Amino acid sequence: MFNKNNNKKKGDIKNYGAGNFHIQNENIKKKKENKKNKKINEVEKLVNNNSNNNKSRNKNNNINNNFANRNSDSNLNNNRKKNKNNDFNFIKTIYVIGFIVASAVIIYFAYNKINYYFFNKKIFKLKKIIIKGIKINKKEKLKILKLSSLYYGENLININLKRITRLVASDRWYKDITVYRKYPDEIFILLKRRKIGAILNDGRLYYLSRAGFVIGKINGEAGYDYPVITGITGSITSKNVGYYLSGIHKALSFLRTIKHSYLKDELSEIHIQKDKGVVVYTNSGEEIKFGNGNIKNKLKTLKMLQYEIKKINLKYDGYINLEYKNEAVVKVNSGSRVLPANYKKIIIPPDIWK
Repeated sequence: MFNKNNNKKKGDIKNYGAGNFHIQNENIKKKKENKKNKKINEVEKLVNNNSNNNKSRNKNNNINNNFANRNSDSNLNNNRKKNKNNDFNFIKTIYVIGFIVASAVIIYFAYNKINYYFFNKKIFKLKKIIIKGIKINKKEKLKILKLSSLYYGENLININLKRITRLVASDRWYKDITVYRKYPDEIFILLKRRKIGAILNDGRLYYLSRAGFVIGKINGEAGYDYPVITGITGSITSKNVGYYLSGIHKALSFLRTIKHSYLKDELSEIHIQKDKGVVVYTNSGEEIKFGNGNIKNKLKTLKMLQYEIKKINLKYDGYINLEYKNEAVVKVNSGSRVLPANYKKIIIPPDIWK
């Protein structure tokens, strides 16, 4: 009994050991398979990652390629536009040059026709020369016509008006000259004759206008009906003739002041002293010193003195000095007399002259 049971147990053990071994082999196989599968999975992951990277790279490359293609397209378009613009500019330049050439040709032929029509045919020919001016007589008009160098039959368009003005103005007797055309056949010359204001004597005699313009030298004995200005020796040269004279304003101002005075008709000479004082000599030989300033008041004083002198029939040496303020000096046969400071307001007694 005992042996049989032991044998059963031994067989059972053997059977149990073989089963365990089989299980272990399966586990080992499973582990190996799992390792293989892990490696396969890892490889697949790497492959997938590489493929994804390649895809992203391809996308980036595609984007870059697209951007590059767009840039190249835009560059091509720009180049095409530039080429078109260049072509347009070239064509435009040709048109402009052609237009200029055509215009020049048209203008040339038109000018020749106009020139022939207006300058060669008998139109706009000068037939009338009209000269106007105050107190310009026929003799002076002939003189002005000769100065102008105009001639009848001359083409009106060809006449240089500025040249005519300069030619007439070369005669210093004329001023404010205006020359103009009146179509179809007239020329007008408007001017004024300078008025003599005085004669300047600096060793030679010159006519002066009322504004101080040196008209010219006096020849012969003509023109002595005007007051003579002296005391400005050496002021006249050939350069002054035909121009306004500086330094003469004192004498001219005096002449303007006495314009409405009785002294105007009696005036013979105005002498300008070194201190710019004014001394007057009358036609009767009187010497009257006005000095500087207050000429109007001094003229009133002179008028009063002349009245008193005539009133008492006083004979005096023809010398009156009005230079001093509030005083008048009169030279009589027995010496000079000084009138009182208030002589303008009182009646001068006759015995003051004795």
